[in-house]
Amino acid sequence: MTRMIRCFQEIVTENMYILILVLILIIPTLLHVYFSRQASDPYGSFHVSFNKIPGGPDPPRTEWLNMGFWKSMTGQDTVLFPEACQALALQLFQVASLKPGGRVLDVGHGSGDSILLQLSHPDVARPALLCGITSLSSHYRRAQERVDSFLSSVDAPSETPDVLLFEGDAVWRPGDKARSHPLSPHFQYEFDNVLALDCAYHFNTRHEFLRQSFQRLVPGGGIALADICFSTPPGPILTLLLWRVLCVMPRDNIVTKEQYIQHMNNIGYGGVEMEDITPFVFPGFCNFLKWRGYVGTVFAWLMGWLQGQGLRFIIIKGAKPSVH
Repeated sequence: MTRMIRCFQEIVTENMYILILVLILIIPTLLHVYFSRQASDPYGSFHVSFNKIPGGPDPPRTEWLNMGFWKSMTGQDTVLFPEACQALALQLFQVASLKPGGRVLDVGHGSGDSILLQLSHPDVARPALLCGITSLSSHYRRAQERVDSFLSSVDAPSETPDVLLFEGDAVWRPGDKARSHPLSPHFQYEFDNVLALDCAYHFNTRHEFLRQSFQRLVPGGGIALADICFSTPPGPILTLLLWRVLCVMPRDNIVTKEQYIQHMNNIGYGGVEMEDITPFVFPGFCNFLKWRGYVGTVFAWLMGWLQGQGLRFIIIKGAKPSVH
């Protein structure tokens, strides 16, 4: 019994040491983020500076905000944030198997770069209807402005998709207006594809988002997500850090890869496939952050530490079974 107590004390002491170390490093960063959010425009436009490239226009033409895909399968690296972000979006689109003339819902699109990519990239199938929803007012307004500008510049407007953007949470709530949320049971369209690019781990909750998306997919339609989960179940200290201290994901979203797949199967998705792309995401993103000053350096260290604790970046897809 004495040996058991001593082992328990050692484990607690080690975990508390790690927690204290993490808190010492991140508290200044959290204070910086907190006070930055007190401004009239939450989140400001910090991500715009990430998109600047040497010798490029200022302000930059892109406003991406994801962790990026920094290494191609052939081994070629990129050090440019907007290139890596676009590459991650294209990876997601490829896994989603987008078809020409489809109806697509892009959830958590930020300032609209993933929307614009679907409207303009030569290797991406053009949908007939493209819906998007994002939770921040500043991102919604900026995305609408950029999409309107793009559509007004198109030579053949009759050939462009219909684009409907919405401001709101990723998960539909019964109190929301029935026709103002694309995942509402009363929304006028169903979708061939639902996309979530580096955002679903924030949703409250991801499971409910997956369930609602399943209901709004046509038979044979599919969902694809670039997302975060864990290789092994995180302990209580790490769960507390992510859930209560950093507030980056609800507790229900802290799942292993196996649990993630099981959740999708339980909802009814078929053909669920997951690819772990961690080596192509976290190292490149951390290297980029290290050059962004103190805050970036702390977040880079934290991301590297979390990866060592089992954090994984994955792309996952599933389909709503066809009706026979």
